[in-house]
Amino acid sequence: MKSLVTALLVSSLAMIAGSASADNNWSMTIKSRSPAFDVQGEWTEKKYTPLPASEVTEKWEICVLFPHTKDPYYIAMTYGAVAEAEAKGLSMSVFAAGGYTELPTQISQMEDCITRGADAIMMVAISATGLNRTISAAAEKGIPVAITGGEVDSDDVAARSLGNWFDSGRIAGEYLNSLHPAGSEPVKVLWMAGPEGPNWSRDSADGFVKTVEGNDAIEVVKVIWGDSGKATQIPLIEDALQAYPDIKYIGGIAPAIEGGIQVLKEKGREDIKLIASYMTPELEKALRNGEVLGVVTDYTAAQARIAIDQLVRILEEKDVDADVDTGFGMIDAKNVNAVDRSLSLAPEGWEPYFRVE
Repeated sequence: MKSLVTALLVSSLAMIAGSASADNNWSMTIKSRSPAFDVQGEWTEKKYTPLPASEVTEKWEICVLFPHTKDPYYIAMTYGAVAEAEAKGLSMSVFAAGGYTELPTQISQMEDCITRGADAIMMVAISATGLNRTISAAAEKGIPVAITGGEVDSDDVAARSLGNWFDSGRIAGEYLNSLHPAGSEPVKVLWMAGPEGPNWSRDSADGFVKTVEGNDAIEVVKVIWGDSGKATQIPLIEDALQAYPDIKYIGGIAPAIEGGIQVLKEKGREDIKLIASYMTPELEKALRNGEVLGVVTDYTAAQARIAIDQLVRILEEKDVDADVDTGFGMIDAKNVNAVDRSLSLAPEGWEPYFRVE
């Protein structure tokens, strides 16, 4: 078995000792495509159950690459990866590049994982195409790469575990269409799309815009792009409110909606409602207390757990659903108490750490 000697962490979070849940009894409904990665392949709905720890024969070394770990989305991703690694008795190192602008850093981190002998790599790619050469380099060395969180355009990916981000925007759009059907009083909407480079943010924006097109009751006045940090999103929202004072909805990425809660309170804009395209703990609380109308979830933690399980199945030469769509769900006040939050979020109080021995 190969091993990573050290983990060169590029993250604003400190390494914290602790333990994620080692429970390996989770499962969820997914769609599996066959043949895998074939656009003409058939999707089949099924229950995904992880490989039991008793069937893991080696302490495989897994390298995990994230764009950053500065928001709850990637904390949930980290939790899912760490929890599954501990449940299976793996070794694992988690690397964060520092942001969606740090493609060279992520490439360097992936090259380091390959050089140091990782058995497998799980990643959320900063760019849809920018990691292709490095993914190919891993594949040439027999190191399987699983993607989650967003698509890449490489043919050398061994597994994928993610939702179609078009569906994230589509579900938000369908929700708004149900509230404002064609022919009703028109409303104006602002969509905070997030970083422009990754496929996931562009797909989500497309899903929303195309779903409300043709509904004369909904006008998307602007799609605004910007880094996914809340500090970036708040001034974008403030500027947008000056440019479009008559909007009735703000939708989009979680940090923007978290920032929107703050901005709308400060400005006394109780007439504007908020809809988020993915879940965070702050938005879960805001949903419960009525500050947010609805939140789409992509089952973030479960995506990471499945990606780790896929890699282990490949390494162990077991049967694997290599092409998995985890789907999305709409959560509002009506169903928030019925949702299994462990599929989307880290447990309350869980602190991220970046090395599993």
